[in-house]
This record gives sequence, C-alpha cells and structure tokens, in this order.
Amino acid sequence: MGTKTRLAIVVALVATVIALVFGLWWPGPVDKPRETNGSPVNSLPLTPPATTPFLNTQARYVGSQACRECHQDETDSFALSGMSRSMRTVDLNVEPPDASFPHTASERLLRSIRRDGKLWHREEIAGDSQPWIVGEHDIKYIVGSGVHFTMYLCEIDGFLVESPLTWYVAKPEWAMSPGYDSPHHLGFQREVTAGCLFCHAGRATAIDNSYHRIRVDELGIGCERCHGPGSRHIARHNGTSADRTDEDRTGFDRTIVNPARLDRDRAEAVCHQCHLQSRAYVDPRGRSLADYRPGQAIEDFQHYYRSTDPRQQMKVVGHAEQMMLSRCYKESDSLKCITCHNPHATPAVGDRPAHYRRLCQNCHGADDTSRCTTDDAKRQQTRPADNCITCHMPTIPTKTLHTAVTHHRIGLHGDNAPKTVRKTSGRPAGDALEPLHDLSGYHQLDRQRSLGLATLKRVFQLGIGSGPRSQQLWNRSEALLLQVHKDGLSDPDVEATLAQLLFATNPKQAVRHADTALKAPTINVESQLNALYALASHYHSQHRPGKSLEYLDQLIQIRRSASDWEMRGLCQLQQRKLPAAIESLQTAVAIDPELLPAHDLLARLYDDLGKKTESARHHRRVRRLQAIFRSRRR
Repeated sequence: MGTKTRLAIVVALVATVIALVFGLWWPGPVDKPRETNGSPVNSLPLTPPATTPFLNTQARYVGSQACRECHQDETDSFALSGMSRSMRTVDLNVEPPDASFPHTASERLLRSIRRDGKLWHREEIAGDSQPWIVGEHDIKYIVGSGVHFTMYLCEIDGFLVESPLTWYVAKPEWAMSPGYDSPHHLGFQREVTAGCLFCHAGRATAIDNSYHRIRVDELGIGCERCHGPGSRHIARHNGTSADRTDEDRTGFDRTIVNPARLDRDRAEAVCHQCHLQSRAYVDPRGRSLADYRPGQAIEDFQHYYRSTDPRQQMKVVGHAEQMMLSRCYKESDSLKCITCHNPHATPAVGDRPAHYRRLCQNCHGADDTSRCTTDDAKRQQTRPADNCITCHMPTIPTKTLHTAVTHHRIGLHGDNAPKTVRKTSGRPAGDALEPLHDLSGYHQLDRQRSLGLATLKRVFQLGIGSGPRSQQLWNRSEALLLQVHKDGLSDPDVEATLAQLLFATNPKQAVRHADTALKAPTINVESQLNALYALASHYHSQHRPGKSLEYLDQLIQIRRSASDWEMRGLCQLQQRKLPAAIESLQTAVAIDPELLPAHDLLARLYDDLGKKTESARHHRRVRRLQAIFRSRRR
C-alpha cells in the first residue's frame, strides 16, 4: 500500500481523534439548543470603585530596594518574615539533597538532580530495556518560604510550568506536588500564570498577554504589596512633588498606605488580596485583582462567594474565612489579621507561645468573665505549656499539602475539631453560592453576571460531568448568563463563557459569542483562550482546517497545551501537510507523553514514510501506555 493510500486511511481516523479532543475539552449538558438574541449593545456603565484618600493608587512601583534608603529597620525586620522569602532563584548550596521518588499510582519515577551547575527535575517511565524519560527540565524559580514546603517552577519553551516534585520540610522528603498524587497527574503541564504568582511573587507580569509566559519583576513579596506603589511617596520626600504641601496642611501623608491606620475592612483587604480563598471568586466587570491597591475596598476588584448553606460555611479551610466565622472576630471591631501577624515583628520559635498568649490576654485577661476557664494545672499540660493556641486554634494536618496548618476559627474545638483538613473540601451538599461581601452598590445585572461566572467556576472545582450537582450548577450558570445577555449586559467574559457553555448544544450560537468576545477592545487572557479554542474546535469539526489553524496559531503563542498542538497536527494532516503535521504531533506528545492517540498516529505516519526506527519507538510507547492504563483501572 502506497503512502497516499495509507495517508487517506489515517485521515479517515482523524474524526475519531477529534471526538476525543472535544470530549475532553468541551463537555457539557446534552439538552435542546437554546437561542439567544444577537449581541446586545452594552450601555450599562461600570460601577466605580469606592473612594480612597490615598494618592498612590495610580503611582508607579519602584521595588523594595528603593524603600530601604529611608526605612532600613522596617525592611530588615520584614526580611525575617516568610512573605519576603516567598519566591527565589535556585541556590544549589541550600537545595534539598538529590533523590529519586517512585510514584506508584502513576507508575513513574521522579528525580531531583544537580548537573552542570543547575537543578534538574526528571520524570521517567520504566521501559522494555531502558527508561522512557518523559520530561527533564531545569528549575528556574522556587516558590515557598521553606516553612512548610518549597515548590519548583520550570520555563519550557518560554512558558512557566510547575514541577511535579515538591520538597516537604516537615517530613523532610521529596513527594508529589499538591494535586499530583493521582494516577493521571499533569507532569510538567501545569501552567503557572501571572494570577498564580500574584500571591507568591513580589510582581509578575504576563508577556504579550500570554497565559503563562511570565516576566518576574520582583521575586519575594515586597513593601509595595501592603503599602502600595511608592513613586509618589519617594517624589514627595525628594521634594519633587507638591504632595508635601497636602501633608503639611492635613497632617496626613496620603502618598503611602500604613495598614495599621486603616479601618478594619480596608486593613483586612490588604491581607485578603492573597489570603481570602472563598468557594469561588471572579473579576467584576472592567477590573481585576491586579488593579487593587492597598487602602481600597477589595470587593471592587474581586467578587468572592461562599456556600449559602450555613453548615458548609462552617467547613471552610481558608484562614481568612475561618477567622471571619470566629465569635472573637464577630464581637470585636478591632481584631484583624495584623493583630497577631505583624510582618515586621516575627517572634522567634521559642517565644511564640508567650507572644500569642499575651495577645489573647489583651482581651481575655481583663476580668473574670473573659479569662480562660481551664484550671492552671491542665493548661500546663499543653505542649507547649499554657498555650492558648493549642486548644483554641489547634494545628491540623492536611492531606493535600502534607503539612500541618493552624485552624483559624477561634473557639472551643476540643475533640470535635476535624482531624484532617483537605485543601479542597470535596463535594458538599450546599453548592449554591452567595457573595461574601455586600455587592448592593452594583447593578443587578452585574451581580447576576458575577454569580453566573462564579457558579461555573464551582463546576470546574467539582469536576465537569461528575454528577447531578455539577450538571445543576452548569445549567444554573448557563441560565444566569443567558438572562444577563438577553437583558443587555455583554462583556468579553460573558461572551466567552457562553461560548463554552453552549458549545455542545448550540455550536452556531457559541461561535457567535466567541467572535463577539474576540472583537472586544480589551479581553482577559482566560476569556481569550476560551473563545479561541471554541472557534478552532468548531472550524475543525466543520472540516475547515485552514480556518481552524488561524485560531490555533494564536493559541500556541499564548499557552503550552498538548490539545492545541494535537488539533493543529490533525488540521495539517487534513491539508496533506505531512511534515508539519508530524512536527505538531511530536510537540503534542512532548508536552503530554500520555497522549496515546497522537503516539498511535505518529507510529502510522512514520510507517508510511518508511521510518522504521521512529515508528517502532511510538509503537512501543503505545503498548507501554496501554499497559499502564489497564493497570490504573484495576
């Protein structure tokens, strides 16, 4: 059989592979199509953020070193905090020892190796004669202060990704990164975005609006994260700004923020920009968390949602939410994060019990009614002795993070405290959402928009197609956003999300939404990805490979995704561009070594070309993957 005949057979197989791609990336309810009106004219003005007296909301960032000239004591004390060490580059002198870690569930062996002056992480699968190295990359950044664990980031083809290996300090040992301890883990595929690094780096910026091509401008969390951008403050002190006159008149320096002088809500917002998790959160229309500056209201830049079920509200795992549920917090207007967590005064390990006991006794030692009711002898039996935290904020192990965390719902936990906390709280019964903050200042359509987007995020947390609750939430999100769109509110997030929601049931309408999203003057990268992938998938399914490639070529510049490269190879195969198709498929399996259909396709294509060595290699990998998949099902 000649090459052209074999190629025709391969092209006939493309439809099967397309179905697999669609099933993985665009699942949804199979229901009757629902029509929407044409793209509405969006005349609803943006809700302006609440006012702030501070002048540095529009100032430039200058970096923490610029603060040191005048504030050396403060910068030195902050350097002792974990936040200042949130991210760093590799130092081989202090990295954990080289080691191998066999991961039984995925049948992979992971290694951390020093070589050629670099730290390398490798992932391999046992082969017939020699290991199949499915990924080996040098480490560029290390995330984590080293108190609990350190995670490792690689830059592959310009894209930042997470290593599947993490060093856990408490054990101490190498083990799988959080979320990776499963048979089907992501390997070196988990994207690290500017949003991920918002709370782990001082400042990180997406390059050319990509998803995870990242420029890191400041490694550790710095001064400006809590005090705001510093350019106007420096100009005022250099005498190059009229802002000094304003301070002389009012006695208040408005060019910089001191969180200790903010009211509780605004002070908590400074901490909550990173430490408030909530069940789901979304950007309000026209703004994002990256636009937030200290001294502003956090709800103007991020809408947070919790379960409507009070029983589920008591099961939250985020420290900020736990604290907000505490009676101490509710009955005090002064208790806030920095009451106990002063980033400029980190107590030594041996001093911590007495330090935190003094803080508790500021309120609970004033009179007999507020003092601890446990007798002295029993309090001395705690470890450490007479330690308020042991009883009222117990340390609880986590399964996902392989470490222990402090429970921040202050109370009488006793034997009823949960024995273990998971990073994700599973699939509780109460999945309906309500805003955590007061959003009454927003138009009803804006509130519906945010709720619809947050509800879909909850679906992704539960797992698409994971059961009736997931399906109900999917339908709820679709209904909310369709109504918002019908009532005249359209923005790129709504359009791109409707493209995703409607793709399985009304592809023509989904394409119109995706087109509208991409024509918007501004669009965030997540919505751009959703819209581009919807259009690429649609035109591929319509056997219009040239049109599909227009969108795929944009996608591969924005993210590193095996599915994009696989579809690109299939489109090129439909165009009879065999060398280009092979190159795209090879890139796909380099990103995702377990992409069995692509390995099978490559084996067939190399057979047609008479390249027996290459064909045999991919046939071996197909057989090995089939054996692994059978083993995982047992």
